[in-house]
Amino acid sequence: METTADTLQSEAIIEAQRTRIAELESELGKYQGVLDAMSDGILILQDTFFDCNKSACRIWKADKGQILGRSPAEFAPKRQPNGRDSQVMAREKIKAAAEGTPQRFFWKDKRGDGSLIDTEVSLKAVTINGEQYVVATIRDITEDLRRERKRATLFDRMEGIIEKRTEELRSSHDALEDERSYRARVEDDLERADMELNQVFETSMDGLIVTDNKKNILKINRAFSELSGFGHDDIQSKKCFEVFPCHGCDGVHCVASARLMGRDRADYETDCHDASGKPIPCSLTATKLKDSDGIPIGMVVSYRNITDYRQWVEALQHSEALHRITLASISDAVFITDDEGHFIYISPSVKTVFGYTEHEVRWFDEISALLGEDFYDRTRLAAFGEIRNIELAVCDKLGRQHELIVNVKKVSIQNGTTLITCRDITEKRKAEQEATLKQEQLVQAGKMVSLGILVSGVAHEVNNPNNYIMLNSQLLSRMWAGATPALDRYYDDNGDFTLGGLKYSQARDRVPRLFDSVLEGSERIKRIVKDLKDYARHDSTEMDQAVYLNSVLKHSLNLLANQIKQATFNFEVQYDHGRPMVRGNYQKIEQVIINLIQNSCEALPEKSCAITVTTRLDTDSGSAVVEVVDEGTGISKNDLPHVTDPFFTTKRDIGGTGLGLSVSHKIVSEHNGTLEFFPRTDRGTRAVLTLPVEPHSS
Repeated sequence: METTADTLQSEAIIEAQRTRIAELESELGKYQGVLDAMSDGILILQDTFFDCNKSACRIWKADKGQILGRSPAEFAPKRQPNGRDSQVMAREKIKAAAEGTPQRFFWKDKRGDGSLIDTEVSLKAVTINGEQYVVATIRDITEDLRRERKRATLFDRMEGIIEKRTEELRSSHDALEDERSYRARVEDDLERADMELNQVFETSMDGLIVTDNKKNILKINRAFSELSGFGHDDIQSKKCFEVFPCHGCDGVHCVASARLMGRDRADYETDCHDASGKPIPCSLTATKLKDSDGIPIGMVVSYRNITDYRQWVEALQHSEALHRITLASISDAVFITDDEGHFIYISPSVKTVFGYTEHEVRWFDEISALLGEDFYDRTRLAAFGEIRNIELAVCDKLGRQHELIVNVKKVSIQNGTTLITCRDITEKRKAEQEATLKQEQLVQAGKMVSLGILVSGVAHEVNNPNNYIMLNSQLLSRMWAGATPALDRYYDDNGDFTLGGLKYSQARDRVPRLFDSVLEGSERIKRIVKDLKDYARHDSTEMDQAVYLNSVLKHSLNLLANQIKQATFNFEVQYDHGRPMVRGNYQKIEQVIINLIQNSCEALPEKSCAITVTTRLDTDSGSAVVEVVDEGTGISKNDLPHVTDPFFTTKRDIGGTGLGLSVSHKIVSEHNGTLEFFPRTDRGTRAVLTLPVEPHSS
């Protein structure tokens, strides 16, 4: 049994241990407060994580137990954005840091909930109790969110353990040696924790200071010394606002302390002045430092130099302004969408192309609602990254159709993945069509000139033999009339006889009719040749001719007689007896009427279908009207609005050019008239040509 002296000696040893533990607890409390006050995640690792602070748990959204004992690659996707394998890259970085080369790089982390974040990582080798570790400092650069960190419960747990062991020591003298050994281990752990906290404090990338309640600086790290220009010896008996004052510190009051009034933590940005008086933009995090009872004993202030960040923001703002001015000045409509086609950006020029404002376009929600579903091949875009010169026809806000050239390109701009540009080429297409129309008209004019020359030559060649026929047939007719009395006497004396295989009794009445038919046919040939020459001769530009519609119609029908005969058995013409007269160009009006009748002939499916042409005088409107009604295939409702458009034709397979009605419509407009088409209820079409009547025409 131990003596009283031994007992007193043991109690003295225990009391000394208590005093040492209390000192270590106080020192550890300071460093633990510093660690928890830091916004960065701090992790200590060898092959796996040995320890970490609360910020690391918050950043990774994982419990400390889920982090300790695991490798860094387990908190990262399989590959980093640069394409490298996360596990291989992590081993290389940790190895380099362990060999004495500090590492600082950007890293993609995978949180405990599976979400990905971007972090800035710093690795540095440290030696603790003869063992080498790597301290990892991680900063979440995905979101600038600061959250209240919970104070670590390490010291409370240690205090509980110590109190429990002390109570056990008091209640059981037999456990005294075990308690002494345990407290020795705790002391080692606290010393080790103190060393770790010192290493974390010194290796932090942010400048850190620790003050007491009177703002006296107790401790600074190397980063703060480099930032402020003050060394450890320079801060002796100095207050924080005397060494690195914030904007607003007046030499008496501390801005950081004022911001902590009523709260445990304050985040703000300000300019601080270094040893030379130069202002340095900083982001500050001030945290109250409390003892184990929660009583404030000072504060920890973290300083981050944001000079580069501000320059980067200003550069981005300048670049954004430049791009906005550029996009606003171009005529193309520009869109940026995500993978689903939802709008991320809409350029101001969208109103020029589509007639909608930017706000109105956003109501469409998706680009497909504006340009149509599947207006580009997504598989091709994924393969080539860009699709150019997609031609689209879309309607603007007022329902007007626009021709667009659309380019689609894969991009990565904020949340946008697809860049779409739309160029309005409607006016360009119209100009191209007008140029094509003019070219067609020039070709047609050339053909007409050639036709006129050809017709003149053919008419001359036809007229010469036709004149022989007319003269000779008249001579033969007179000769037959002179020979008839002698032939009659011979017939009376000798009976019937044959002439050219025909009995004289039949030939006596039939031959005169044959001569009359030959003369009539010859006259018809002469008249047709004359009308053809008149139609093909050089067109007069005179627009003040007196034109009688009945006369124009008759002349036109002479030219179309064969085509009408081939098209229908039921052709009817009704002339207005008032002989309506208009002012204009005879040949141009004739061209319109011929075109209308030709179209009706071509529309008839069979010869039994009828065509009726009528001229009339509308006294109420003061107009002369030519109406062509046919029982043809008719015009569909979709085609009706386009029948006078240049190059529009439903007869392209049989040589139609789509210029006839377009030219006719232009001629009628030049005469201040109208040309309208009406589908009939049963079948066919009614075409109505209306021209202003000449006053006092009868």
